[in-house]
Amino acid sequence: MIFKNNSDKLDYSMHPHGVFYDKNSEGSEYNDGTATSNKSDGIVSPGQTHTYTWAVPERAGPGPNDPSSIIWMYHSHVNSPMDTNSGLVGPMVVTAKGMADSSGRPIDVDREMVSLFTVSDENSSHYLCKNLETFTDETCKNEELVEDDDFAESNLMHGINGYVYGNLPGQTLQKGEHVRWYLIGMGTEVDLHTPHWHGNTVLWNGMRVDVMELMPASLKTVDFVPDNIGTWMFHCHVNDHISAGMMSLFKVI
Repeated sequence: MIFKNNSDKLDYSMHPHGVFYDKNSEGSEYNDGTATSNKSDGIVSPGQTHTYTWAVPERAGPGPNDPSSIIWMYHSHVNSPMDTNSGLVGPMVVTAKGMADSSGRPIDVDREMVSLFTVSDENSSHYLCKNLETFTDETCKNEELVEDDDFAESNLMHGINGYVYGNLPGQTLQKGEHVRWYLIGMGTEVDLHTPHWHGNTVLWNGMRVDVMELMPASLKTVDFVPDNIGTWMFHCHVNDHISAGMMSLFKVI
């Protein structure tokens, strides 16, 4: 994978979960004793590129109790909290050998869905000052505003894939199709999420459930054959998160 940092002034990197990599493809710099020549992966400066090599051995694929594909993720790890709060996180799907089509999708499912549950903290992102200057008459120089508890709380976005209050698009399913739904959790100690599907049930590790548990940086894969036509809610069942908008809709037709 060739990664180019198109930022104007910020350093970024690519750190994967689950797959196999050498130190020069870890995407994270810390005091690990490696040579300077192996550290160009951890900080990629603006305008620079780095080639990451991530192998996918059997231990990076589905385990004995997993379905034919599982979810991992990648994210920038230069300043991991700020980078992920700025949206620099994404999914990686690994399909078992012999179970993927030419595009890498599992051949035994009809549709794949990915949902990231996280409370995005704009106060701890790279964009707070820029957004203040762009969309308001204020700047980060206003210390009274920046340090105000109500202002900080207003910048916590309880989202699913970055959307709040039922605005997430693209969640239309066919009755009877085999859906594989990948779940990702991120965030801090407040990011204890319980995704809940209304009107339908899913299978996880052979168990029938309609609610899953997600912790920060946890990854879950469930199988879903929708059998109940209608427009249904899909949301976190933590009460504070419901009130803050961590909900979406999915439609079965």
